[in-house]
Amino acid sequence: MEQSIKPIIGITSSIVTHNNIPSYNLHEKHIRAVVRAGGVPIIIPTGTQELTEVWVNACKGIILSSGEDVDPSSYGSNPSPKIQKTNKNRDLTEIGLVQNAQKQNKPVMGLCRGATMLNVALGGTVIQDIVTNNPNAINHNQKADRSEPTHDVQIDATSRLYQIFRTSNIRVNSMHHQAIGRISSDLRKVAVAPDGSIEAVESIDKTSPLLIGVQWHPEEMASVDPIMQRLFDVFIKECEK
Repeated sequence: MEQSIKPIIGITSSIVTHNNIPSYNLHEKHIRAVVRAGGVPIIIPTGTQELTEVWVNACKGIILSSGEDVDPSSYGSNPSPKIQKTNKNRDLTEIGLVQNAQKQNKPVMGLCRGATMLNVALGGTVIQDIVTNNPNAINHNQKADRSEPTHDVQIDATSRLYQIFRTSNIRVNSMHHQAIGRISSDLRKVAVAPDGSIEAVESIDKTSPLLIGVQWHPEEMASVDPIMQRLFDVFIKECEK
């Protein structure tokens, strides 16, 4: 019997210094969640606009992973005093990946930083520091284990995210200080934290390939929480179409 071809999923990465050598970095749990869902992960480094088209051609779907802050110049702003490490080249690579995925009608999912980057790639902005912006902010930078959920998220019952999780309220982990600001006209808000911070966005076009971003880290929870693994399962199924 001929074995079915599994979809190749491109996952973006950060640059870190390891033993004084600049190196590409991606947390292993991104890889494990995709493999469990039936995908074949490949790690995408930073690169040129020409390369982003080649990478999208080779992949059935793109995951924008977690990592450093989004460079304010990527959405036409100046840095706040609270801005942390940025990587403009990574921003440009991910913008190119999203734009090429849109042209080729391929699914895209953003995780934590990836959600804010998805919004920026489609013309939106970023809140550079939640606490500075919102005096009623809850703690979005937990000290608990990375897989441990620490706050509630309310999900819009008309959203594709609701269809995936099959519930309007979930508890998520939280390791970020930035959030989505002005939403792209191509996206809509579909989940919020108790302090009003946007926790998830998705395409306004419900007939389009899955285009979704979540502000938490489902990859960290997926090995212990089947609901979070479901997000990857559905994404891979979309990529198989």
